[in-house]
Amino acid sequence: MKKALLLILFICFANTYAQNSLNDYKYVIVEKQFHFQTEPNQYNLNELTRFLLKKNGFRPILESDIFPNDLKSDYCLALQSEVKASGFLKTTVSITLKDCNNNILYEASGTTKEKNFDKVYSYGLRLAFENFNEISYDYNPKEAETASVSVFNTQSEVQDKSEEITKLKAEIADLKTKNNEFDPSSSLVNTDVSVKLVQPIDANKTKDTLYYKAIANDSGFDLVQNDSKETMYVLIKTGMKNVYTVKGKSGIVYKKKNKWIFEYTVNRETKIEVLNIEF
Repeated sequence: MKKALLLILFICFANTYAQNSLNDYKYVIVEKQFHFQTEPNQYNLNELTRFLLKKNGFRPILESDIFPNDLKSDYCLALQSEVKASGFLKTTVSITLKDCNNNILYEASGTTKEKNFDKVYSYGLRLAFENFNEISYDYNPKEAETASVSVFNTQSEVQDKSEEITKLKAEIADLKTKNNEFDPSSSLVNTDVSVKLVQPIDANKTKDTLYYKAIANDSGFDLVQNDSKETMYVLIKTGMKNVYTVKGKSGIVYKKKNKWIFEYTVNRETKIEVLNIEF
């Protein structure tokens, strides 16, 4: 009798886990303002959360963004992320992923003794995301979804995605051949936005190339254009080496192969620009 009861409990647990797998969800929605913030994207935490989710293979969407059509018609395609912070001498930052029924599917936290408000939350958030290494996320559409045909599209979404990825891979391979140095992160080919190289990567200095001087400030650096002496961008520290968010922009600046890359989004189109920065 006990064995039968244990078997039933095990089957129920297995079924619950299978139904609530993270791989069943295509998107993750990031709040525009967390409960402990006094304004949207304060300390650039919301953009940092989006970046860290993307780095771990997820498809993050800011709450203020325009939702894709499939998400508009089925909100349960997305997980809702919730970031919280608590503590005084030690600050604990936690991130929770919930389904559309408010069920918690995953939770992770990081604790730091950092006292600087400009850094404490980003440090805690980064530590929390280190737990995501245990997740092997890979979106797996349900059978009904992959077999369904949209009224406005004669091909399944999965087939479209496969063609898009193939096309992007071909574009990336072409760029690598031409520039020999550019190697965009693999996450770019997994997003729902197109990728556009704004500034060709060329190690040779030309008269049309813009150069910037990085001037340190309290939160990061001001990028001042050498010719006009005008501050063009403000980089905000994230707590990660050589990774900055950009004030007032939906994007990040990071170092890759000795080049500074500015990756940002405009109207759901991801653009990549190389910045010539002198620190």
